[in-house]
Amino acid sequence: MTERPRYDADDGMTARTRRQVRMTEPVERDPYRGRSPRKIPAYSSFEASRYLRIPENTVRNWAFGYAQRTGPGRTMRSRPLLKAADTQRHLLSFVNLVELHMISALRRDHNVQMPKIRRAIDYLEAKLRSPHPLIDEEMETDGTDIFINKYGSLINASRDGQLAMKALLQAHLKRIERDERGVAVRLFPFTRKRDADTIVEAPKLIAIDPAVAFGRPVIVGSRVPTSEIAQRFQAGESPSEVAQDFGRTEEEVWEAIRCEFPTAA
Repeated sequence: MTERPRYDADDGMTARTRRQVRMTEPVERDPYRGRSPRKIPAYSSFEASRYLRIPENTVRNWAFGYAQRTGPGRTMRSRPLLKAADTQRHLLSFVNLVELHMISALRRDHNVQMPKIRRAIDYLEAKLRSPHPLIDEEMETDGTDIFINKYGSLINASRDGQLAMKALLQAHLKRIERDERGVAVRLFPFTRKRDADTIVEAPKLIAIDPAVAFGRPVIVGSRVPTSEIAQRFQAGESPSEVAQDFGRTEEEVWEAIRCEFPTAA
């Protein structure tokens, strides 16, 4: 005896047809499983190094610490400058990227002394009551002065030296976009060589947004990854051809190329 198809009174479809429809319908899933994309371990030291233009060894030292010789045959692990998202797999979060971006402001024109900068960060953390004080919203107001005064005194920086550090920190802070709560949600990484004369006017055409393209750099106002632009360029296509295909400007395409290939800057 042939089984008669069962219909639903509401849509007139058989149970089998309905199952087939469900299989072909797009399924919405939360790739972050309820976690904030800002805090998910998503970047290796190599990726952070490339996006932020900081030597990879420096990224590892700042984020995970390094072995210090304390005596014959004895070593001790130094304290890192930030709380890495995943110390076991040595992975960093978007929050960590922004912290490294801020620390790099001091590295440009000043010899960063890790123990002393760690003490300055600890001091700032206690003052602001924030687990990530360098990217706290208050850094845009009183936080910068608190940090510079403390760090400057630890390294005996002159008044001019402290003013120079403050200017660099403020220039780096301006490349962090915040939401209505003051939380850092987007970073505009530097894509060109930084110096005191051009750092403030450096373009913001490339963004790292943890909610877009899984946190990989994209052209601002789009979901076009810089890596895809770079691959097309590396394959022999001209920036004008790539720009036309993606509906972007040549300037944006060149910035994407600079992001992926620092030597193109």
